[in-house]
Amino acid sequence: MGQSRRALLETMTFQDVFEQHWLPAKPLCSDRKDGAYKRRTRAKALEHAYIETNPLAMQSLIVTDHDGADADWQADLVGLPQPSWVAMNSETRSGHIVYALKSPVCLTDAAHRAPVNLLARVEQGLTDVLGGDIGYGGRITKNPIHRAHMPLWGDVEALYGLRDLAKALGDIGALPEPHRSAQTVLGSAVGRNVALFNLTRQWAYRARLRYTDYAEWAETVYAFASMKNVSVIADEFSRGPMSENEVAQIAKSIAGWVWRNITSEQTAVNRKRWGYSLGKRSGEIRLAKQESLIQALEEMNYGSC
Repeated sequence: MGQSRRALLETMTFQDVFEQHWLPAKPLCSDRKDGAYKRRTRAKALEHAYIETNPLAMQSLIVTDHDGADADWQADLVGLPQPSWVAMNSETRSGHIVYALKSPVCLTDAAHRAPVNLLARVEQGLTDVLGGDIGYGGRITKNPIHRAHMPLWGDVEALYGLRDLAKALGDIGALPEPHRSAQTVLGSAVGRNVALFNLTRQWAYRARLRYTDYAEWAETVYAFASMKNVSVIADEFSRGPMSENEVAQIAKSIAGWVWRNITSEQTAVNRKRWGYSLGKRSGEIRLAKQESLIQALEEMNYGSC
């Protein structure tokens, strides 16, 4: 990097690139946290104190709602990298601690779930270690450029890969284990996505071949996901159920992927492969047992000589 570019970056803060990483195209916004929210253009939304954090299907910002004092110090106190920004209440110094991601995570891609699973663990780890409100849903955040809040901006390069944040949390022992992740991310908004996705896809794999009409299939997948959202997600997660739009996005993704990839023809091929593999494995086990028996008999005969 040239010296002039480096000098320029040193004079900038994340405020200079904020709008590049805040992605909603027509955000929900309001001047009151508990007020009526309306969708407006980005420019109009930024005139309001509270704005939608991320698009429904994509996440570029991870927000932790720290209700205690000194939100601006929390990351440094626990040994985490500096946030992209912190938007605070000027009187209580509580606020939203925000990390922006270099690569946004698609929450509805049925073929690529690993980033979503890792995002849920990172979000839960940040909530735990930064003293975040487990009831905060993440949908709405404090607008850091609005006069109602006091912002603390990070460096212009305070932008992180998901694995960077996971490593930082792991280094201080705050990253939830990947095993049985649905049980370890009950305070994560993205954790709801992971849990509902897994519940729905596991059912869809088994149910797919009972349907021949895609419209009926898609409607049934959505109905199943909606039922699990209110009967499981709402009960188990501290942030409550997901919105209907979020459920619809997940159901649509699963319905499309399963419809394309689980067909009667492909299932027949898979079963043939599984049968061959099981038969081969069973033969290998029988052969190994026979060889062990022969060896044991030979040893007995040798010992009797």
